[in-house]
Amino acid sequence: MATNDYWANRIFSEYVKLRQSSDMVFLTYGDLAELIGRQGEHRLLGTPLDLVRAICERANLPDIATVVVDQKSLKSGEIRPSLKALDKYGGWPGLRAEQGRVLAFDWAAVDVEKVIG
Repeated sequence: MATNDYWANRIFSEYVKLRQSSDMVFLTYGDLAELIGRQGEHRLLGTPLDLVRAICERANLPDIATVVVDQKSLKSGEIRPSLKALDKYGGWPGLRAEQGRVLAFDWAAVDVEKVIG
């Protein structure tokens, strides 16, 4: 059975590949689950996304988990990630700044293998 570390590495890898090949930035939990081969299991992504935050922090990269949002908030334009992300960045201004870092970052320069080994 795959571990949370496995899924975190997969999320990181697939998101970087996505950004390297398209201009898509925000993903719903459902889109992310499908992207990593866990269709219908979007509710199980919380712990792996926490680990993705740690991967990004260790590699001094923008926090990918801040751009994984619920479908309703994406459609409404609110673009709200988990409450953990909101807490981590001290509220909306800090969270929006981190989302901006993810948006502006040059993901083409990221070598996934160097980051996750």
